[in-house]
Amino acid sequence: MALTQDTSLLSSKGSTQSLIIPGLIFAAILASIWLAFQGEDVSEFPVFITDAFTFTAWVNAGEDFLKDNIKVYTRMVAGYVKDLYWMLEDFLLDSSWVFIAALLLIPSLAFGGIKLGFLVLFGTMYWGMVGLWDSAMETLALMGLSVFLSVAVGVILGIFCALSDRFERNMKPALDIMQVMPAFVYLIPAMFFFGIGGAPAILATMIYSMPPIIRLTNLGIRQVPNETVETATAFGSSKSQILFKVQIPLALPSIMMGVNQTIMMALALVVLATFIGAQGLGSDIWVSIKKLEVGAALEGGICVLLMAIMFDRFGKAASRETVTLPSDSQKFYLLPQTWDIYPIARQVEKPLQLIHFAFAFVFSSVIRIFSFILNSVISLFNKDYGSAIAQFINAHYFFFSGLLILIGIIYYDANVAAIGTFPDAWNLSIREEISAGVKSLVVNDTFISITKTIRSTVVIYLLRPFDFYLTYLPYWFTIGALVLISWKSVGIRFAIITAILLAFIGACNIWTEAMITLSSVLISVLLCFVIGVPIGILASYSKRFQNINEVILDAMQTLPYFCYLVPVLMFFGGGAFSALLATIIYSIPPIIRLTVLGLSQVSSTYSEVSKSFGGTTIQTLNKIKFPLAVPSLVMGFNQTVMMAFAMQIVTPLIGGKGLGLEVFNGLARSDTGRALAAGIGICLLAMIIDRISLAWTKKQRDALGL
Repeated sequence: MALTQDTSLLSSKGSTQSLIIPGLIFAAILASIWLAFQGEDVSEFPVFITDAFTFTAWVNAGEDFLKDNIKVYTRMVAGYVKDLYWMLEDFLLDSSWVFIAALLLIPSLAFGGIKLGFLVLFGTMYWGMVGLWDSAMETLALMGLSVFLSVAVGVILGIFCALSDRFERNMKPALDIMQVMPAFVYLIPAMFFFGIGGAPAILATMIYSMPPIIRLTNLGIRQVPNETVETATAFGSSKSQILFKVQIPLALPSIMMGVNQTIMMALALVVLATFIGAQGLGSDIWVSIKKLEVGAALEGGICVLLMAIMFDRFGKAASRETVTLPSDSQKFYLLPQTWDIYPIARQVEKPLQLIHFAFAFVFSSVIRIFSFILNSVISLFNKDYGSAIAQFINAHYFFFSGLLILIGIIYYDANVAAIGTFPDAWNLSIREEISAGVKSLVVNDTFISITKTIRSTVVIYLLRPFDFYLTYLPYWFTIGALVLISWKSVGIRFAIITAILLAFIGACNIWTEAMITLSSVLISVLLCFVIGVPIGILASYSKRFQNINEVILDAMQTLPYFCYLVPVLMFFGGGAFSALLATIIYSIPPIIRLTVLGLSQVSSTYSEVSKSFGGTTIQTLNKIKFPLAVPSLVMGFNQTVMMAFAMQIVTPLIGGKGLGLEVFNGLARSDTGRALAAGIGICLLAMIIDRISLAWTKKQRDALGL
């Protein structure tokens, strides 16, 4: 009897202790709501702090000093870059459209086969058919030079990181800041150091897109097995020989993946570079948005989407390791290789295989004749050298065949019949039809009532209350709450850092704007969860739905975020709701993907055990799969938050507020200090939420023994 009483006493004590923390959290929330309603105006830092901390004035003074002292050098660098850019741009614009299409198509066929070739051919044809060929070439010139400079510098820095632990430790904080900083912020220093136009856009893009190539070059070299390096050393290889003949070749797949990521990041910023005078597709989209020409803006956005998908697929194909097929397996050129088990798929691929063999025979024969003639000429002077060159050419017959095709196109264009730019007669633009369709839709009574209901519900019940709550809540309470969360999640050191970072935001006199930005991000993430998690659940249970979902998510994640403004503007116009909706559309892919990943990784054994005990699908999902998938869901929260913060920098273009609007206003007033402070504010808020969510992910993984 006494033992029973002791057990019940202990259990009641444990349940009471388990309710203390939720009770304290609930009490803190009630206290914060009461404090928010007590404020007569928005909460701001004390005037004596904001007046004393003149960060914006320091930045502006530093800008003036740098302009007076190093402007001549930075403008000289910009001049060299501008000359290279104009040379590349003139080459792309002056070359015939057939030459440019072939220049993009041939490497795509070499690395990605017929599927990638069709995609590249369709993309290049689309640029011309909608009348945006010249703009696409300007964007290609900007991106091409940016990627070249970024890869050239990034690979060197990545090698230094791999060879020196000290150099890597010094680089890591810089790379972390570079990857958290919103893309648009890079345009601010680029503009006052290098002026406006293509050159500052290229230099800003180069810096912005450099972290992936540095990190992945470092990672690839460090992952080379020590046994391989020791074997090379044992055979008397020097350090430089080991680096260039062993480590870099083995790290090439990782480096190529870094090049792919660099290309995608470069394209995202090149589109935004229109705000500092760069031309291209971004400029066309922005002009169309300002004129409310929805059809033209959508066509420009599709051009950017196709360009992004083309380069993304090409980068993945180039970084993919060669797979050796079994001897009894038929190589597929168009359909997925996994369909090799289906006889009908084999029959469909048979003609393509014959066509491939025919082209390979023709090209290799032509190249053999060419190499034989070249060998005969060179052998008159050096027989061994001529034979070596002939062998090299024959071994790379596809490359040299493509080179001869390009030379043939140039000769035909120059001496036989001028090809010129893309024919106007092939114009298939549907911008007028799109604009007319949107106009008819936005005046439709049913559509208006639906959109108004959605907009008013979100604005009245979410946006305004949360904006009011965070902006009227005393700053000291918000700082204290975030510091406490940082302490419990990460540790005392990060809690101190959080207090310093939040104090910086307040001292810069942008606390209200920061709270509006935080409000928008948190609501966006909440709605991303409400929409994305159910979609992820459906995808995890339905393979067909997951395949469709993957195609859509791939397109969404390759499209630069500037282009998300177009469909939102089409149907909802401008305003805070449109900015929120654009953020949701851009930020939702990670939570969908990681929900699918988390639920799919749960062992089927758990589901079978649950069913054997009579558990329904809903019970299995709620009580088994979801708890085990929590680490993936928290990681999805982390990625969604980071993407939502990144979107805040462009949402002011369609009515967004907060720190992003301060960046735009600062640039418009030539107040670089204010713009930079706002950009840093976004970066600091993102860093705080990022570290907290990553710490939660680690704790959940540790709790589950993962």
